[in-house]
Amino acid sequence: MKISKPTIKALFLLLLCTAVFHWKILLTHDYSIASGYEGLCQSYGWLQFWILAIRNGTMPLWDPYGLAGHPFAGEMQSAAFYPLHLLLALVPFNRQGVFPMQWYHVWFALTHFLGGCFMFALARDLRLRRLPAVVAAVCFSLGGLVGRAGWPDMIHSAIWLPLIFLFLLRALRAETTKRAVLYACLSGVSLGMAILAGRLHIAIMEALIVAGAVVFATFDPQLRHKGAPGRTWIRAAIVLAVVAGVAFCAGAPQLFSSMEYGRYAIRFYGDVPPLPATERIPTSYPTHGMWPQSWIALPIAFASLQLGAGEVLPFYMGVFPLLAAVIGVWKRWGTPWVRYLAGLAVVAFLYALGEFSAVYGILRTVVPYLWTAREASRFMFMAEFALAVLAAYGVEALLAGSGNEPAWRPLTRVLTWIVGVGAALQAIPAVFQHPDINSWVALSILLIFASYGVYRHILRGHTGTAVGLVMVALIVFDLTTLNWTADKRTDSDALHNLLSCRNVADFLKSRPGRFRVYIAGGDPPPIGDVYRVPTTTGGMRATLLANYLALTGRGRTDLLNSQYIMKPASASDPGDLYHDSKWKVYANPNSYPAAWTVHQAVVERSPERLLKRLESSELDFHRQALVDRPLESALEPRIEGVAENVKFGTCGANRIELTVRAQSRGLLVLSEIYFPGWIATVNGKDGRIYEVDGGLRGVVVPRGESQVVLRYSPRSFWFGAFLGLAAFLGTAVFLFWTWRESRSGGTDIAAAGPS
Repeated sequence: MKISKPTIKALFLLLLCTAVFHWKILLTHDYSIASGYEGLCQSYGWLQFWILAIRNGTMPLWDPYGLAGHPFAGEMQSAAFYPLHLLLALVPFNRQGVFPMQWYHVWFALTHFLGGCFMFALARDLRLRRLPAVVAAVCFSLGGLVGRAGWPDMIHSAIWLPLIFLFLLRALRAETTKRAVLYACLSGVSLGMAILAGRLHIAIMEALIVAGAVVFATFDPQLRHKGAPGRTWIRAAIVLAVVAGVAFCAGAPQLFSSMEYGRYAIRFYGDVPPLPATERIPTSYPTHGMWPQSWIALPIAFASLQLGAGEVLPFYMGVFPLLAAVIGVWKRWGTPWVRYLAGLAVVAFLYALGEFSAVYGILRTVVPYLWTAREASRFMFMAEFALAVLAAYGVEALLAGSGNEPAWRPLTRVLTWIVGVGAALQAIPAVFQHPDINSWVALSILLIFASYGVYRHILRGHTGTAVGLVMVALIVFDLTTLNWTADKRTDSDALHNLLSCRNVADFLKSRPGRFRVYIAGGDPPPIGDVYRVPTTTGGMRATLLANYLALTGRGRTDLLNSQYIMKPASASDPGDLYHDSKWKVYANPNSYPAAWTVHQAVVERSPERLLKRLESSELDFHRQALVDRPLESALEPRIEGVAENVKFGTCGANRIELTVRAQSRGLLVLSEIYFPGWIATVNGKDGRIYEVDGGLRGVVVPRGESQVVLRYSPRSFWFGAFLGLAAFLGTAVFLFWTWRESRSGGTDIAAAGPS
């Protein structure tokens, strides 16, 4: 489909709006989205490891650098299989050997622009003009959750919703079943991309919107297919099944990896006890919903009220967009999808109230896996999507009603009263200096004045290009001024703390042998993923492996090969091996080596007693191994006075090679976290990996010299990769075949919407 020049101009305007919105991180070095500890570890640090793995030609399946090694692809937020990240692998590292922060910020901004382009395409497909489509794109990509979430993976998942919805609408209105299936496949692939991007609860919301739209289309008289009875239901069932099936297959690499990881992981919920990751979150746990009065934050971004308990994302969409959305519902109620989106916004708001709303309790009970999203307030994302599209309908209606002020008199009266009240709220504190008014609330009131002025100006017949640009500029100014996603850089923020580790990281990497570093103190910087220094602590995840917690929670980081301890420079301990203005490094004489052999296995079948024995001094783990079941091959006694040794060969993230010399059959113990998916060979023959000492790996080796190789090759990944490739390649082939067929027939497959 050829893109027209007016469309190119509209997209350029959208790009300019995105750049203005992100001026703090694009035009200065004083702000960053990675200044906070969580964003630094869970976004920037993970991305650094991902890029390094891809450049080395390995799949980012296992991360050996942080938390004593863990399955990188297991936690969905790592977005280990998100295809668009491949573009970042083309960006060279800076002189410090890390991904440039400026390019990280550019990528963050371009993600918002891409989401805006998707929304622009959806609005145009709904037969809206370009200016309303730009308004919808700006509201969706720069407002609400998408514009204010500091987690890139959440934004990556969210931006696909307009494209999912666009292809779904085309599938529902397609004239032939073949074309309906094609568009359903494209909708499913888009939903699969949202899954691969890293946030399951965002993908669940998008799936709910899809299911709701399909059900709505089957009941709405204006959307039903004419013809034989039952055709609407059959078409709807086919479309929904194809979207769900293709989305599941496209997201299978991530879904299968996460399902396997979840069986062995623990999830944290703030101040309440953690739970196994696969266990349903009790309704007694914090839901982080909004308070009923939080609706006031729609027109006033910084209202002096509590929006909810715990982690709540602001859902401010701007004053004029809110006004336009109201107009869209009022003036375009006869349009079926306006009714659907209005209903979606109401239901989403009621769910976001959490325990205050029965909608929350009912949907959380009946919708599978909806309990995985503990923050009920995030479901305002569904309402924000609806409001963005409704705002476009409102702008279209407002422009069409220009010059006919009497038809708008009811709304004008209401707005005039609101402006009058706002003027009083501004004037009374200014004159009498009491009561005090928050400066941000005062700004919101000024934005209400400005929105009212634009509204009245349009009604008087002004609908030219200049008015459209003023409208867009007002929305961007509103959203940009009240956006606090980027934090001001300081000498004590997490990013500065990480960058101060450059020299100590170089020192540690110069040390011989295979080792890990224990970083003392709170919030250890992620030097593992960023500077490739293996650590037992550095980094932060939403979940942790249960056996890792069992070892570290009982003070057994010595078993994890913590040969060095890194402390702040203020530490007074003598005997440091290295020090600079920020850090000191000490040797840890109590650390176990990277691997060793034992010749006695102590069986303890009770998990509780096994963990207790880890803390006791009755066992010498240099000579004994604690296992939960008997070994298949009995060990032979150690030959005293005869040396045994283990030598590491070439090792990578997903592969470990060792040469082991044992004087009798023994058990090779590695200070590596045990996890399914690791495969061992001993002298070329398959060997079993045992879980020993509460969470380490053990492999039986024979007498003499043995070559031991461990590879991380989980079946969950390969099966998921097969389904994912089948979904993407199958859809691509289907699309190409249909395109060839449409060309020969003189039609355009993309002609369902205006350019």
